[in-house]
Amino acid sequence: MFQFRDRFAWATGRLAFTAVAAMTLTGCITTSMQGYADRDLPSKPITRIVAYVAGPPGLASSIQATISEEGRKRGVVAEDAFALFPPTRTYTNTEIRQGLATNSIDGVLVLTVGDSGVQQQYAGTILSGQYSGSSVANGTINTFGNVSSVSLNGTSSGTVTATSTPVYHYRRQTAFTARLLEPSTGRNLWVGNGQVSARGSLFVGDGANASSSVGAIFDDLQRKGVIGGSS
Repeated sequence: MFQFRDRFAWATGRLAFTAVAAMTLTGCITTSMQGYADRDLPSKPITRIVAYVAGPPGLASSIQATISEEGRKRGVVAEDAFALFPPTRTYTNTEIRQGLATNSIDGVLVLTVGDSGVQQQYAGTILSGQYSGSSVANGTINTFGNVSSVSLNGTSSGTVTATSTPVYHYRRQTAFTARLLEPSTGRNLWVGNGQVSARGSLFVGDGANASSSVGAIFDDLQRKGVIGGSS
């Protein structure tokens, strides 16, 4: 057995670091929906509809486009009501009925949307920076057999430059009511209402809310046999 004793010194230069405090960047969309179909539905499922959307302009426009896309997926032709009846003048009930009949429309979807807008919520802070300096230490290594021990004594000096960046995630709620009418009689074939709640950093746009709202409506219409096609 022997003992080895050695003295040494060391120094450090730059050190970069990043610290994250209480940050959550996950996101999700939750959709709740309740719909009711009339007990006396037409003998054939609805296959061609016009849709009228009332709500905040950006969201209403996105929903209108999504209705057409969602209808195509399920074999249902869905047109913008303003394409058939441009908002350039007032139409009589007779003109509307004739226009719907001429275009073989067998369903009118009326959708009203209310939106909370995007709400910002603090999610934490990213702290990033760099340490620049030096450290000097003197010490000894004591070795006894296969075991070594280290003893250090030294000083350190330097400068830390750091930047803190606040991080936010967002919330949004969109409530909607909808009804599908039979154009020949004006009676409601289906009525429904629901709400879309979105949160996170990526799920607050008009597109995500429109897709969730319209998807829920078409799912319920199809599930209750009001429209045809397959998802």
